[in-house]
Amino acid sequence: MSRLTESTGFAGLVRASLLMLVLCFLISGSALAKSDSRPNIIVILADDLGYSDLGCYGSEISTPNIDALAAGGARLTQVYNSARCCPSRASLMTGLYPSQAGIGDFTTGKPSPDRGPGYLGRLNDNCATIAEVLKPAGYGCYYVGKWHMHPETGPIKRGFDEFYGYTDDHSHDQYDADYYIRLPENRQKEIDPPAEQFYATDVFNEYAIEFIRQGQKANKPWFLFLGHSSPHFPVQAPAERADKYDEVYQRGWDVLREERYARMQKLGLINGDHWTQTPRSLVPVDRDDIANGYPGQPNPAWDSLDKERQLDLARRMAIFAAMVEGVDAGVGRIMDHLKNTDDLENTLVLFLSDNGACYEWGPFGFDGTSRKGTTTLRTGEELRKTGQRGTHQSYGSAWANLGNTPLRLYKHFTHEGGISTPFIAHWPAGFGKVPNWIREPAHVMDIMPTLIEAAGAEYPELVHGNAVQPLEGTSLLPLLRGEHLPERTIGFDHQGARALRQGDWKLVWSKRMPHEIKWELYNLAEDRCETRDLAESDPERVEKMAAAWTEWARRVNVIWEPEKEEPVTEYEPIPTPQIANLEIKIEATVKGKLTQGVILAQGGNQHGYALHMIDGKPAFDVRVNQSVSRLISDKPLSGTIHLTATLTEQTMTLQINDEKPLQQKSPGLIPSQPQDDLSLGFDDRSAAGDYQSPNRFSGKIIKQRVVTSPPAKHPNQ
Repeated sequence: MSRLTESTGFAGLVRASLLMLVLCFLISGSALAKSDSRPNIIVILADDLGYSDLGCYGSEISTPNIDALAAGGARLTQVYNSARCCPSRASLMTGLYPSQAGIGDFTTGKPSPDRGPGYLGRLNDNCATIAEVLKPAGYGCYYVGKWHMHPETGPIKRGFDEFYGYTDDHSHDQYDADYYIRLPENRQKEIDPPAEQFYATDVFNEYAIEFIRQGQKANKPWFLFLGHSSPHFPVQAPAERADKYDEVYQRGWDVLREERYARMQKLGLINGDHWTQTPRSLVPVDRDDIANGYPGQPNPAWDSLDKERQLDLARRMAIFAAMVEGVDAGVGRIMDHLKNTDDLENTLVLFLSDNGACYEWGPFGFDGTSRKGTTTLRTGEELRKTGQRGTHQSYGSAWANLGNTPLRLYKHFTHEGGISTPFIAHWPAGFGKVPNWIREPAHVMDIMPTLIEAAGAEYPELVHGNAVQPLEGTSLLPLLRGEHLPERTIGFDHQGARALRQGDWKLVWSKRMPHEIKWELYNLAEDRCETRDLAESDPERVEKMAAAWTEWARRVNVIWEPEKEEPVTEYEPIPTPQIANLEIKIEATVKGKLTQGVILAQGGNQHGYALHMIDGKPAFDVRVNQSVSRLISDKPLSGTIHLTATLTEQTMTLQINDEKPLQQKSPGLIPSQPQDDLSLGFDDRSAAGDYQSPNRFSGKIIKQRVVTSPPAKHPNQ
């Protein structure tokens, strides 16, 4: 008999045997968990962070933790997003173009049926989210922060196990503790600081680590999506965090743009004469109050502003910088936790932004709800209250221009400043440190296939019984490991702005500019900053690429042609005329099924005009200061008809063929250039007339034109 049996007896032997079995089970379980070599995955998405807003991309903002992530991993120079927050999220989360996933432009509870499946305003039933792909592969899936793909298709419904953040709207007060929720329903909040201590960015960072801990305890690989709302407006941060940046930004955007450009050169990001420091970008055409008096003009020189305005603007940017620093602090805490728990080596971390820096709406920013607030000049003691509890400020287009250094334009646009994102990848066990900048084009839709390859997962054919569309993106792992990707075409469309990238060539269509809007053509290998338009010198390439854009747009539901119905006629974009305080003459010849829809419209729910059909009757609407005046025929028409509509200071008229014109008193000229561009065959954005946009035209437009002229002088003037 053994010494153990002699000393303990039978009962002791049983206890010892049970103990050994338990130990063997625990050792076996641990070995099984560690034998799964698949990486953990973290995707960190900043909101409205500009191309050069990180230290490792040239910024003066302190981001040491993100910089360290970049230094130990890979940095990419040409990763594209989809120009705005929710379309980019939809694309990133599904591996598709936004319009294929159902969020072609923005989330909405009232989609327009005639815009087709690309514009449901929520994730559709024929796409799979990253969580719906990784969870069946054995991953725990966690989401923190801003969802913005519609609460009806929220994170728990679309595959995530745990969620903390908000599912509705694009932004919210960082200090409003009650707004942020824990899902699934009835989950208790593990982190719930007192309301007076609550700051959303900090709590998001804490929840990221809390969910990582939960994933680690589950003994299986995990996926965390950290979708920050910082530094999206309202710009808000504790005052003491912003204080250190006051003097930095009192130096102004002109000096800081030059310094960023020099740092980008030193970092090797800017690596040749195909980069150019662009002039200050134009302020988009908009209502004069929204554009702060600069619609269609360049952002002002810093030295042209008085001292009080400079102090107000510097404080707004200081708060923005503090928000970015708050995101960086969270990255540092996450990386420290991974290091301390031996998970750093085999965790794939991606960091990026959802669009270019946000210009909304003019160089002085706004105070109050977007497009409804005014711009307040804060002085004295009020200045330091900027960005505190209950405030709502943006930082404006000139600081956004700094954020996108040296690229042109901003969020909402498809020029490089609107769709270029900093992109950092870190995975020591997967590809290690990549010393050189990676310069091949990529897109946020490539993240899904990248994670599928890294995780050894399979993209499904069905989700919840619904057929899933094939992936559009491609894995970036070969690129990160030193290989090259095949050349491909990448398309873009956002509320009238559009673009096509083919190899080094980019075709781009702008909006809300004071000049003639037409296709522009750039060779990005020679002109990354889009300073030399080659459209006139290479019209054949423009024509071919424009046709390719239209083909792409039809394929991905930007242009919708419903089955078993008369095809929708699409028209080439045409220049948007300047109409502010000018007389307008509109001519159009149409034929076919003249029952319904917009023939031609310019403007939106503030100012504009529309020539359209109502139950076969031609109508001319003019909107001034939100109010609509209408002329409409008393009888439905068919066949081919010619329409002429005019607006002067005295009258508005509508003539049908050679009949006597309909006429009534004018509501006045359009008082400012509308934000919405000229649309043919539908109304692209908010409705210029009294109908629900897009209100597609059921017939065919044979020809059209819009002519403007200065108001005629009358004898009594």
